[in-house]
Amino acid sequence: MSHFLSSEFYYRLGWRARSVQPGSHATRTSGGSADFRGYVPFLENPNPKRIDLRASLRTFPKQLMVRAYHERGAIAVYAVLDLSASMRFSSNSNKTQLMADITASIAWSAQRNGDAFGMVACDDEVRNDLFEAPSYRRGIADEVYQKLISISGWAQVGASAFPRAITQLRRKRSLVFLISDYHLDDQLLKETLTSLSPHDVVPVVLWDSAEYQDIPNWGWARVRDIETGRYQSLFLRPNLARRIKSSYATHRSKIVSACLMAGARMPFFIEDHFDVEALTRHMLEAS
Repeated sequence: MSHFLSSEFYYRLGWRARSVQPGSHATRTSGGSADFRGYVPFLENPNPKRIDLRASLRTFPKQLMVRAYHERGAIAVYAVLDLSASMRFSSNSNKTQLMADITASIAWSAQRNGDAFGMVACDDEVRNDLFEAPSYRRGIADEVYQKLISISGWAQVGASAFPRAITQLRRKRSLVFLISDYHLDDQLLKETLTSLSPHDVVPVVLWDSAEYQDIPNWGWARVRDIETGRYQSLFLRPNLARRIKSSYATHRSKIVSACLMAGARMPFFIEDHFDVEALTRHMLEAS
């Protein structure tokens, strides 16, 4: 049995959490001592240890002022997964393996950060067999890794249940990693992103370079549509190879545009290999 090799990345939020569970994120709840929010009158927060004489002398009329802070709390971090047939593609990489690696890394990083991790998987149905409610339990990263690499019997299905993933998430704003190859029609992508808009969505795009880079300029090729299972023959020529590459560049731009218009973060593209340091840079810059 293979095991997940721990790979932690770092993330921060551009919003204040609403949480009573202690954690590392800024909240809107008064208290604590690490997240300074300003000065308030002593009667509003009667703590003699936090009296600030300089702030008090600046008031008019004179009154005692104290330093006030926000509590720090935990959030729920979710991985929402695309299990459509195109996610079985394997050439220069294995999308299923990539999905397992990144999901386990999210679970591990959430646990290390004091957050709860949950998982929702969708094809044309919301997959109850793979659902994980948000949990702080130890070992969850390895558990979800084993679940994902052990998936068998993939059907010729799409990801039409993606917009219904929202029904499995907590109502409180959460950090949601939406993991897919994004070979979705425009309407499905729009509906999915709109449904998840109450949350902080990080689109994670899994691509295999063989899909559009390693294409010969001449010759017959027998290709299979993974979504439908149908085969067809194509005569490759330079103009067709250029069109295929160009279509991927256009598709990439459309993904970025759709995500930003829906209020999601800038998509993180993973091609062939998952680089945990690159994801850290992306998360810190995007926040």
